[in-house]
Amino acid sequence: MKTKAISSIFLLFTIAVGIISMSPASFADHSEVTITPISGSGSSSGCELTEEGCYNPSIATVDVGGVVTFSNTDSVSHTFSSGVPSDDVIGTEFNSGMLAPGDSAEWIPENIGEFSYFDMIHPWMQGTIIVQEAAAEEPVVVEEVVEEPVVVEEVVEEPVVVEEVVEEPVVATQESSEEGGGCLIATAAYGSELAPQVQMLREIRDNQLMNTESGSAFMSTFNELYYTFSPTIADMERESPLFKEIVKAGLTPMLSTLAIMENAETESEVLGLGLSVIALNLGMYIGLPAFGIIKVIQLRKN
Repeated sequence: MKTKAISSIFLLFTIAVGIISMSPASFADHSEVTITPISGSGSSSGCELTEEGCYNPSIATVDVGGVVTFSNTDSVSHTFSSGVPSDDVIGTEFNSGMLAPGDSAEWIPENIGEFSYFDMIHPWMQGTIIVQEAAAEEPVVVEEVVEEPVVVEEVVEEPVVVEEVVEEPVVATQESSEEGGGCLIATAAYGSELAPQVQMLREIRDNQLMNTESGSAFMSTFNELYYTFSPTIADMERESPLFKEIVKAGLTPMLSTLAIMENAETESEVLGLGLSVIALNLGMYIGLPAFGIIKVIQLRKN
């Protein structure tokens, strides 16, 4: 009898240890995740071809209602925008805006699914966030059986699970019309990201420039400069209709010259036509005004 009692106690002890080892604490915690860019990934393309990708982690998993922190630990500015570069509308789920080195932003997902995102300044940098249901913790029922002399079955009552509904804060995302696929100034000037002029700029960027090495290098350098002043000008356009019309008039010659780039297909064509477009715009926006100012000064002297 003593041998049976000892065996029963040993069996119960083994079961208890097994249950403890399988407790929820042993499973991965997906209540929050921090995503950072791989150092140097914004300097040039290539990180997308490596095993680790352009972000750490490249594929992140988080629970619904959890917190995703986008932290820029790199030495250059980055954005974290939902979607892919070829989308007409981006940032519908989240958009961090431009984050300078050391800045961060948060997103609290409300829907289950798989969400792609990328960097508007360095569009080759792309990642994925998987949003899943939070794992529910189930109470453990321990059944204790004493073989002799009387079989006693002890059942631990299950605790009542009270479901508390917490209103999650809404993470405000910048309106996609404000971003316009990256063309902030043109979108504000023409009033919509679906305007033909804005779509033309987007198509030239995606179909001609981003498909060549020289075009990708140019866009990387251009974006670093462009996003330092374009948000301010776009805000001024929305606040002042007169300024908006002035900007629109100023963009018209540039858009006419950029239409030439639609014919570029090879690396040499992108490079040759690109240099021609730059020269034309320098002549129109700097050369002609400078020539006019010089002529006015000469006339006043005479």
